[in-house]
Parts: sequence; C-alpha cells; structure tokens
Amino acid sequence: MFAWPTSFSDFVIKCIRTLPYVAVINGTIFFIAGMFMISSATSFTARGIEANLQVITVESKRNDNGLVYRPTFETTTADGETQRYSGNTWVSPKPHNEGDVVAGLVDWSSGEMKSLSMIEWSKSFGKTFASTGGLCFVLGGAYIWQSRRRTKSSNTRHGKP
Repeated sequence: MFAWPTSFSDFVIKCIRTLPYVAVINGTIFFIAGMFMISSATSFTARGIEANLQVITVESKRNDNGLVYRPTFETTTADGETQRYSGNTWVSPKPHNEGDVVAGLVDWSSGEMKSLSMIEWSKSFGKTFASTGGLCFVLGGAYIWQSRRRTKSSNTRHGKP
C-alpha cells in the first residue's frame, strides 16, 4: 500500500497524509455509536412506563478516569411484587445516593429500569459522541475532497490527464 519511507521526515509526511482518512473512518464509527446511544435511550423512553424507583445500592468501580457508578433500582409491580435491576450503564458523577426515590421508567416485559437522569445522561453522551464523529467525518472528508480537487486541477494545468 505504502512504499517504505526513505527517511524519518518522509515517514512523518506519510502519517500526516493519512490523518484525514483516519478522521473519516473514526468519525463514522463515533457517529454510528452516538446515534445508537440516542436511539436506545429514545426507544426505552417510548416503551417505558413511569414509576418511582428506589435506589437500593450504588456500585462503584475504578477505571482509567476515576470512579464510575451503577445504581441498583427497585420498584413494586401492580401485583405487589418487588423487582430489582442494576443494568449495565456505568456513569460519572454519581447519579444517585442509596435510599433515594427517583422518577424513572420501567419496561415490565424486560425488567429494565432507568432513572430519568440516567436516560438524559445517555442521550447527552450520545449527542456528544455523534457530534464529534460527524465533525471528524466532515472535516476529514472536506480535506480529502479539497486535496483531490487541487491535485486534479494541478494535473490539468500541467497537461496531465
């Protein structure tokens, strides 16, 4: 694909020239991931039923950027049964404290529960991710388009097809 560079400066130039392509590919991936997050939160909002959720525990774990948290919610069904759900969404900062009663949504068919603040966090994070991806895609694509256009006009001026 690439000829081996003859010097370090050639290597640096070739790396710099590939950056717009990396931006387009990563931008596409970020955009799709962000849209998936938004779609997931929106579809849960559409199918969920409002309920008061009690925060039973708040788990924490350390990752590269500090502590992240995952609350365990509990609510009561119409039959009087108690259901618990901890989910797989880890967030920072800490969304709730143990013992809090928060407004949320429940999907009774799957048992999934989310507080309204965590749903908003998912939508916000998805918007940020998708916006960053879209920006990378547009800027990388515009640079590639402009450089190809410049190369084409330079070739036609010098008599090359």
